[in-house]
Order: sequence, then structure tokens, then C-alpha cells
Amino acid sequence: MRYLLIQIALLLFGSISFCLTLDAQVKTKDSLSIQLKEVVVEADQQNISASVSTYFPTSKQKNASQSGIDLLNRMAIPQLALGAGTTINTVGNRPVAVFIDRLPATADDLKNMRTTDVKKVEYYDYPSDPRFLGNAHVVNFVMKRYEYGGYLKALGSERFIANDGQLNLFGKFQSKRFTFDLGLGASYSKSTHDFAESFETYRLPQNDGSEKTFRRTESVIAADKHNRLLWPTLKVVYNTDKITISNIVGAAFDHTPINNTTGTVGINPDKTDLTAFNKTEAMRQNSLSYSGNWNFILGKRNTINFNPVYSYTHSRQSSLYREGRAEFPNDAEDDSHSVRARLQFNHSFGNYGNLKIFCQGLFYRASTRYLGTADMRDRLTTYRIGPGLGYSLSRNKYYIYLGVGYNYDHSKYRQTIEHSTQPWADASVQYSFNGKNHISAEFHHMTSVPLSSYRSEAVVQSNPLMSYTGNPALKPYKSFDYGITYTCIPNSNFSFSVYATAWSVRDRYAFVYTPSSTGILRTIEQPMGGFTSLTTGAYGRVRLLQNRLQIAGLIAMPFCHNGEPFNSDHVDMNYSLQAYWYFGGWNIGAHYFSDKSAPGSEINGLWTKHQETYSLSIGWGNSSWNVLAQIANPFTWNWKNSSNEMNSRYFDRKQFGYGVDSHCYVKLGASYVFGFGKHVKQNNEASRQNGAGSAILE
Repeated sequence: MRYLLIQIALLLFGSISFCLTLDAQVKTKDSLSIQLKEVVVEADQQNISASVSTYFPTSKQKNASQSGIDLLNRMAIPQLALGAGTTINTVGNRPVAVFIDRLPATADDLKNMRTTDVKKVEYYDYPSDPRFLGNAHVVNFVMKRYEYGGYLKALGSERFIANDGQLNLFGKFQSKRFTFDLGLGASYSKSTHDFAESFETYRLPQNDGSEKTFRRTESVIAADKHNRLLWPTLKVVYNTDKITISNIVGAAFDHTPINNTTGTVGINPDKTDLTAFNKTEAMRQNSLSYSGNWNFILGKRNTINFNPVYSYTHSRQSSLYREGRAEFPNDAEDDSHSVRARLQFNHSFGNYGNLKIFCQGLFYRASTRYLGTADMRDRLTTYRIGPGLGYSLSRNKYYIYLGVGYNYDHSKYRQTIEHSTQPWADASVQYSFNGKNHISAEFHHMTSVPLSSYRSEAVVQSNPLMSYTGNPALKPYKSFDYGITYTCIPNSNFSFSVYATAWSVRDRYAFVYTPSSTGILRTIEQPMGGFTSLTTGAYGRVRLLQNRLQIAGLIAMPFCHNGEPFNSDHVDMNYSLQAYWYFGGWNIGAHYFSDKSAPGSEINGLWTKHQETYSLSIGWGNSSWNVLAQIANPFTWNWKNSSNEMNSRYFDRKQFGYGVDSHCYVKLGASYVFGFGKHVKQNNEASRQNGAGSAILE
């Protein structure tokens, strides 16, 4: 049935393309002249060169969008995946760094963006511009430039039935060379349907040499979870012809005061009766951060860029699990400091390319206190120093980038010290045949520093049969990314791309489930078997009815090989479809996302599947107001939204996640922008800033 639907979708795209050709052939002479005028206008809406792809949003798309991500989704850029979330990925599921006027931006920046001020959107693979901070895949919003003034924006939304909402307030003001941004955001959620149920199999060796199998089933009867988040941010930008200095100071206060579940546990074959359980959890995380981006043009084709980032996070977690008469309290408190910096010198040789020489560093320190089933204090210090250089060459039809360097990693956990030196390399080759056809190939090799929580020696017991700990001797693992993408835009009404991307890991560390006669201890060991994730797919977009109707679809086939200790292979097919119809100031949108399967991380051995989702929306907008009403999953009234499965020699787990995203809900949202003075140059907006990652073992 699934493959039949795929064939129907492909037939639909073929039929639409045929109709477009036939429609062009039957135009009268008068209508042909009008059509030719339209083609001249639309020809400027998109262009692919060897080094950059440029897309111009229509006024209908900008007025209908409440945020930058909403605008990208409506533009249906062929190199970017379709989606309705808060992250931006390539069609091959690679992360994309977002910039606004070549300054780093976050998801909250995009929410606060004034979309009607977007002039164009640029997409880069391995850009040579040093202001993009060495990111492999980049989206850059280019905004209108003004003289002085500013604007105020309010954006709010509520999901009924899901019972969550958010409100963002933002202000921008520019005076001469300074721009001041102030952002404040808040969100909340209250749910009695946010929990997970698990089905576990334990194969435990007995004292007589035999092996006994236990099946543990955890079923939830009731749940209650409350969360609230508040973030203020201040940003100051100084800008001249040769100097741009951006400084952002932010904070975030994330609090989950209630996260409780009650239910029953069954353990077969030992127990025939069900045992009651209840779990109470709470979490508070407060963070402060600073982010700087300093760009200096020195003359003689030389530039210097400096990007310092500091963040501090204080985390506190408490948990009490009761199963029958047994109790398992686990509390943890953590203070984490993170410093990252990148210093880069760039020289342009004109037609002979660009050279960049840089050094990037990372410093992380965490102090964690465990109380309960584990009683100990962890102290961890990690730092990385990575010099490197890159060279790019751009000609009319091709663009080449090569980068090499070394990373020196050093970590200290208590008395255990680990250090290593590993090379990294980047390579990208892009060729544009004629401004409408583009092919790119890439390769990336690097080493990844283990999360601090994976190094903990604390042994935490979560239930009578399961405990877990970390490994202080972990070393960075090697990873390899490679892929190829072909993009074609034959005219303004049709575009498509096909791609294949892969990611593989060597010397990886992974969870290992060590059995005893009384239960399982989950540890982390290295090196384990290889891990490879491969995704192939195709994307297509068509415009009809003089751009009033746009239809886009994506088909992807993920494959994953997960070696020892999980020894599994998985393959599936995912597809999505979206359509937008514009009439006057109104717009109607429809989205469908199939069951989506994907591998978990390289450490956990999971294969995860998310339930299908679908929605219908109607909205109205102009340069100031935007309102949206959406109904999602109207025929789905169960709360199950995901499942994941893991198998190993002594322990298997299948878990079902429940939540609001796949259940029916109604969303109402509105935004209002008030401008004053003469419009200013729009830089990226102030947004919630992230703190340092917690080192608490999970």
C-alpha cells in the first residue's frame, strides 16, 4: 500500500509537469505576451550558481508567514527538508546554520523576524565567507536596509487540547551606527498525556549456570507534567563599513515543577500479580550566556573574525521511583561552565581563491553532586584546541573547498586523564551547469568529544532490575560524512532535487548491558562495532495557477547498520506532502507527514518511528498583522506519538512515547508589528540564549 501511494505521488508530479507544458502550448497570442511578462519576473526569483543558491520570496509568502522558519517552509527551497518544527536541515538531514545579514541567528531570532523585510534567502554549502564561521551548510536571510528607527513585534500562539502556548515580545531600535535589540519570551505546557510505557526483556545468568528470561512491562495509568520557560535577551550591534561587532547577553529559566506518573508493573514469569508504581520528578535549569561576533576588514583583501561564546548553567533534578515497597531516590545538582572561541584570518587572492587560517577552542568544566542510590561528587574538565586552514576557489561554473587541521583533546575526570590528537578534513566540490542545474559532493572527517555525563562513575539505580553508569576513560570517536546532491530548477514553476548522504562512525562508544543474577548494569564501552546511517531521497516542488497554488513533496529512504553490541539493520521509507493556496490576503495550507523512521544516536542502538501527522490551516496577513488558525490530526484521538526499539544480547526494550503532537489539536496564532521612524537595517533579532550543557548522568 505504501509503495502504491509513492507511485501515485510520482504520477501526480508527472501529470502536473505535463499539464504545465500543455498549458504553455495552447496560450493565445495575447495571453502569450502576458505569460512572457510573468516569466521575466519569475526568472529572478531563484538562481543557482556554483557557490550560492539565491531565492526571492513573493509578497504573498512574506505576508502569510509568522516567522522565518514559516517563510522557509512556504518557499520550499529544494536543498532544505520540508518540516513544521523549529530546526532547519538539508534534504539529506544535515544540520543547517542560520544567519541574518551574516550574523548568527537562532530559532527565536526567526520567530521575532519581520518577514516582510526579507529581500532574499541564500543557501551555501561550505561557504568561503569568514563571517559564516566555518559552518558546512548555511541559510542567510538578507534584509532590507533603512536609515533610522525601529519596530516592536508581538507574537503569540496557543494549542488547544494540547494545552500549551507561548508569547514573544521584541523591540529593535537603531541610532546612527548602533542597533539595540531587546527580546522577552515565555512559554508553558500542562499535559496529562506526556509519558512513556516500556516492554523490557532481561536474560540473566543464574548461579547454576543457566539463563533465565524475565519480561518486565510498565504500564501508565495516569500522568501529569507542567513546564514553564522564560528568557530575556539584550543585543547590541556596532556597524561601520569596516567593523561589525555584535554582543548578546541572555538568560533562560526552565522549570518543570511537576512530572509525575503512576501505573503498574508486571514481571513474568516470577510474579503473576501486578505491582503498583509511581514516579515523581522535578527539574529546574537556570542559565546565563554571552555570545560575541566581531568582524574587521583590514584592507588589502584581509579580514579578521573573532567569535567568543560563554555560558553557565545551574541544573537541579530530583526523582523518586516507588515500585511496591521498594524506593529509588535520585537527586542531582550540577554547575557547568562552557567557553568556545574561534579566531580566523582570511585573505582573498581574487580570481585565485580565498585562504583562511584559524584556531578554535573549547573549554568545559562541570561539578555534579549525586544523592540517593548514588552518593558522590563528579568533577570534569575538558578542553579542545584545533588549528586549521581552508582554501576555496570559485569560477563561473564550479566551486571547490578544501580544509584540514588537527584537534588536540584533553579531559580530566577525578584522577583519570585522557588526551589525544586527531586530524580532521573537509572537501566540497560543486558544479553549476547553466544556472538551473547544480550538483554538489562533500566529505567531512572529524573526531567528537564525549558528553561529560557519559564519563561519570556514579552508579544510579532506576528500578529493581536496572542500573546505569558512565566510563571516565572514553576517548573521542572518528566520524565520516559524505554525500551527493543534484538540484534542478528548469523554470520558475518547477524544481526538484535527488540526494544520497551517509554518516559512519569508527572507534565508537556505545551502551553495553552487563548482566548479573539480580539485574542489568548499563555501562559504556569503547571501541564497539561500526555504525553507518544512509539516506537517499527525492524532492519536488511545482507552482500552478500563476503562483497562487504551490505543491511540494519529499520521499526519503533511511537505512542504518548498527554493529556490536546491537547487531541490527533497519530500512524504511518516509514521505511528506504540503500545499499552499493564496487568494487575496488569505492563504490555506495543508500538510501531511508519514510515519517517520530514523536511527537514534550512535550510542543507544535505537530505531525510532514517529506517528504520521497531518493538518489544515487558514491564515490572513499584511505587512503588520498576521493571524493563523490550524487544525491538526482531526481523525487521530489516541496519544501515542512514537515508538523506539533496541535489542542486545542480554537486554531488549521496546518503548512507546505518548504526547500531544500526533493527537488532534487546534492552534490559534497571531503577530503584530508596529514600525516607527524610518526603517533601519534589519540584523538578526535578540533571542533566547542557550546555557552550558548539564553533566548529570542520564
